[in-house]
Amino acid sequence: MAAQVDRFRKSIEDFLVKYPCVDNVVQQASDKTKVSKVNLVMGVVGFTAVWLAIGYGSPFLCDFIGFIFPAYLSFKAVESADTRDDTQWLTYWIVYSYFGILEFFSDYILFWIPFYSLIKCCFLLWMVNYNGA
Repeated sequence: MAAQVDRFRKSIEDFLVKYPCVDNVVQQASDKTKVSKVNLVMGVVGFTAVWLAIGYGSPFLCDFIGFIFPAYLSFKAVESADTRDDTQWLTYWIVYSYFGILEFFSDYILFWIPFYSLIKCCFLLWMVNYNGA
């Protein structure tokens, strides 16, 4: 169990190094709360996972998470000279839109799937972790 926690801590540290804009926000929160950056991120991730699993408004939170950070990375991709990242993020937005259409037409069915918002959010974050597609 301790090895898994250490791997998770290492992946958080790698994520913060990879995305300095997120690291800056987490550093400011860490300075104000006097909690280490990794523990702060682990707490936010844990709280968000519980909220997505059982909380009110979890579909909105999932859509918010699946939109904000990928939108920022998409803008960065458009500004870069490389076109491969544009294609990857276009694929992400196609899948994201597919979820929106699927949910529009089958909302009453998806409502009964336990932890649907958590599963959807994990899938979208997995896609973000692998560069959009």
